[in-house]
Amino acid sequence: MVRFRLTQKAAAPAIGDRCVRHALRFARCQACVSACPVEALSVVNGKVTLAEDRCLSCGDCLFVCPAEAISGITPPLRHYRGDALVVPLSFRAASTEELLIWHRLYHLRAVACNIDAQPGWALAVARLNLTLRRYQEPEWRIIPPADAGIDSSRRSLLRAQVIETRSARVPAGRRVLRQLYPQVSGWLPDIDRQRCQLCGACWRICPEQALRAEGGRFIIESARCTGCGNCQAVCHHQAVILNAGPREDPVRQLPLASARCASCQQPFLTWQQGSTHCPTCQRHQHGMRALCC
Repeated sequence: MVRFRLTQKAAAPAIGDRCVRHALRFARCQACVSACPVEALSVVNGKVTLAEDRCLSCGDCLFVCPAEAISGITPPLRHYRGDALVVPLSFRAASTEELLIWHRLYHLRAVACNIDAQPGWALAVARLNLTLRRYQEPEWRIIPPADAGIDSSRRSLLRAQVIETRSARVPAGRRVLRQLYPQVSGWLPDIDRQRCQLCGACWRICPEQALRAEGGRFIIESARCTGCGNCQAVCHHQAVILNAGPREDPVRQLPLASARCASCQQPFLTWQQGSTHCPTCQRHQHGMRALCC
């Protein structure tokens, strides 16, 4: 007799094709590798690999991945009452990125825990508060756990209001943080105009359109950037600079000029008015790209 399973086996943790390192040969992103507490993630031959036997499924990697490329892991289920996370808390404290999402989506401002028994959560709140100060957001606090028992005989006298404990998971990823905190730039892309040839590779590869050319301007919108590093990976001239925030960074618009190359007759963009030859023809001193050829 064949028995049918009513439940399906959970998918194993894996790194998908959306991973920046899987898509681009010269990508340097290793956010998940740095976030993993047990070194289950590593870079092998330029690609991120995941050791399933070592993975704790803690979810730290999910909250730092710029491409949402990790599958088989779900954000941890947490419990909250009022404006505080409450027991049962995970043995490993939540990351700063995860707590920032709880802060904005559920308006939490505290963790109810015993500092002596769970020092990791006290450190997590301290790290979170350092970031919240930069964001100019209200800080969190540690509060003692509420008593489990309730004296029902005195409830009618005290008219105590019982606050229901709820459970939830928050969405993960740098895109979520970018949407929740649009006033702060977590990553600060910039262009070295001495090196940049305006080939267009960086703004064509950017999935967030943090770099783009439109209306005769090169636009840098740091608030859109997730720090994936695609722009750096495709820039052959090493003209893209990517610094870590957080910082308030207004949209920058750098003026561009349009011209037509006197050698190959092709239109091109340039940083300076009056340019007569495109960057490619400037490298060919003997007219190799002239129309006659």
